[in-house]
Amino acid sequence: MSSDPAELDTYSIDDVIKVPVSLKDADGVAHVRVIFRRMRRPGGIGPRGLDPEDTLELRGNGRGEVEATVETTLKVADGHRPGEYLCVAIQVYDTRGNMVMIKNPTPTRLFRIVDLGSKDDRKTTFLGWGNPSGETASTDT
Repeated sequence: MSSDPAELDTYSIDDVIKVPVSLKDADGVAHVRVIFRRMRRPGGIGPRGLDPEDTLELRGNGRGEVEATVETTLKVADGHRPGEYLCVAIQVYDTRGNMVMIKNPTPTRLFRIVDLGSKDDRKTTFLGWGNPSGETASTDT
């Protein structure tokens, strides 16, 4: 993956992060978790460059296939902090329940979460409940 920050996959609230992972297991690939940690500053790779408190897990299922490209996903929610996230591990379960942890997979995989809400300082005003027919509701009694 390019180190150019402009080329990172970028996501915001309600987007679905999708990271495909190609795997092979003689017993069949079952559940997969791809673990990302937020970088404290862009390009901050290394033990002190990653936030130990900010981890995201993308999940997918290999459906028992011996060779599978598993699409792991996670929907971006309010609690996900903006920043760049680095893959630190891939956890794979086979169909027999055995687990393998692949730490610091290479090549590395990064993505970015952005907060687009801060770009609009206008406030929304609640005007009431709308009438589905488009007519103005009368308040006369």
